[in-house]
Parts: sequence; structure tokens; C-alpha cells
Amino acid sequence: MVWRPRVCGEELYHHIYAWGNDRHPVFKKPSHYQKYVDLLARHARQYQTDVLAYALMDWHVHLFIYDAGNNISEFMQRLHGDYAQYFNRTTHRVGHVFGERFNNKIVQADVYGMWLTRYIHRQALDAGLVSDPKDYPWTSYSVYLGLKRVDFIKPQAILEQFGSGNAAIEQYAKFVLDGDDGPIDWSSKKIKMIKTSVIIDVICRSSKIDHRVLMEPQGWAEKRKRREAIRIMVKKYGLTPAVISKTLHVSITAVRKILTEK
Repeated sequence: MVWRPRVCGEELYHHIYAWGNDRHPVFKKPSHYQKYVDLLARHARQYQTDVLAYALMDWHVHLFIYDAGNNISEFMQRLHGDYAQYFNRTTHRVGHVFGERFNNKIVQADVYGMWLTRYIHRQALDAGLVSDPKDYPWTSYSVYLGLKRVDFIKPQAILEQFGSGNAAIEQYAKFVLDGDDGPIDWSSKKIKMIKTSVIIDVICRSSKIDHRVLMEPQGWAEKRKRREAIRIMVKKYGLTPAVISKTLHVSITAVRKILTEK
């Protein structure tokens, strides 16, 4: 098989996910999970890599990484290589532990990153292992809640989007536990932002407005509701003025004007 070259570079955020070989477990007991976390911490420091979030499940892992020095490939090779040696030694087996090579997607720390941490921190909850994600020990969620301090986990870029101090933590916890899965199609193998039309549907339901109000507002009150919806499209879902302009059939100048209004 011919692999595509990885997209890499300095100062990039990566969503990394990897599965066990043939979907076999990569963790079989608590000491395996702990060893992976220890190696993650060690190599994060060695390769100038910040870990924004992680989740370790029995047969797969999710990492949200900030790579300052363009070291992502070597970082992952060392991390999974060292862990594979440990796992094989302690389970008396040979062969690959992780299937093929790891998957990575370049992301932004703002809107996508915010929803990505929610997805990562809900892994055990959505798998039915716990009723509250804070009860699962092998994610970074407890660090976000301030229940545990781990130096190599860097939640600031995400938490600051929810405010500051305890208020930010409370809002983030509410965000994680909320039923809204956001604008990402997590079921897709490539994990990408879903169609704008779905985002519009979500906004209409949550704001209790009709689609017509967004497309053809009548009167001052409806125009105000559309302005509020446009701000949500940008702030919460990361839609660009150009996409909003095309979707709502309004000039890009008008969209930009709305976004600069106080």
C-alpha cells in the first residue's frame, strides 16, 4: 500500500486516533493504561508537544495534540513503539499492537477543537461504561474539571473559550454533558464538519425560530433574531461569512456588518 504523505509542520494541532491491530485490545488491565499515560507524558516533554486531551479505550486511543516543533511523526512512533514493546512483554505476545499507522487530522483549537475535546471526553459515556464521564479514569476530563492536576495536559486553549476560573469549568462540564453533538460528523471515518444545513436545523431548534426567519426575515424583531443566529453560526459552529452569505442568500458585506455590531 502507498501511504499519503502526512500533513505536518510547526505549531499545528492534530487529532490523532489509532486502533488495535485487527481491533484487538491494546489495554487489558489498569497498569497498561497507566503505562501509556506515563509514556505520553514523557514523550510530550521530550518532543515539545502539548496534549490538550486524550481518551484511552480498550481497543483504541484518541489524542488532541499541539505540535510546536514539527515532531508529530517521531513523537507517535516513539510513543506507540515503546508502548508496543511493553505490552508485548507483559502479555507474552509478539507482533503489531496498533493496526497500520496512526490517523491524524489537522484541526483548529477553537470551534472544532472545543467539540473535539467533548467527543474525546465522552468516549466512555457514549460507550455505556459510565453514567458520568468524570468517573472514567483514562481520559483528561478530570484535569479540565480541576479534580486532578497533570502538568503535560494543557486545557487552557479550550477552557478559555468558556470564560475564566470556576465559571469556565462549570460551563465546560455543562457543554460536555449536554445532548447536542455539535457540527461534527463523528460517525464518519474521516471525521469532518457536517453539512451547513444540519447546523441551520440545530440553530433553528435551539433558538425556536422558523427557517423562514433566517432566509426572509420580516420586521425588526425577526431581523434581530437572524442577526443573533448569524453570530451563533460563527462563534459556536465556526462558519465563515462567505458560507453564511451563500447559505442565507445575503451579501457577505451584510454578514460582516452584523458580526462587527456591538
